[in-house]
Amino acid sequence: MQLLPPMRFRFLDEQDQATYGDGWCTYDESALVRVPARELVEIERQIGMGVRDMLNRARLDFTDGNLAAMWTARRLAGVDEPFEKFTPLVLLVDWEPVPATADADPPAQTSSPSPESAEA
Repeated sequence: MQLLPPMRFRFLDEQDQATYGDGWCTYDESALVRVPARELVEIERQIGMGVRDMLNRARLDFTDGNLAAMWTARRLAGVDEPFEKFTPLVLLVDWEPVPATADADPPAQTSSPSPESAEA
């Protein structure tokens, strides 16, 4: 399987922005394939599908694939939340390739805790 170049996404819905942040988060398949096997097993357990299935379904723009890809990207950025509690409006998310130039708008990672996890 050939890996796609990194993509970034941000939430457009105001409630999702309040819950998950309004900055860019990077979805990077090359980073995902370098995750240790036991962590991949845990990701697969939480998203309810194999990583390869997630990659394929996200590429085909299936809702479950996009949801799993966004959650996985946030997890790799350090956001600790159960998949079952990740409920953004998937069709109201802006996706674009990560800019190649250093002077482009750099992607802001959504690694800060969401309001719910900050209270825990």
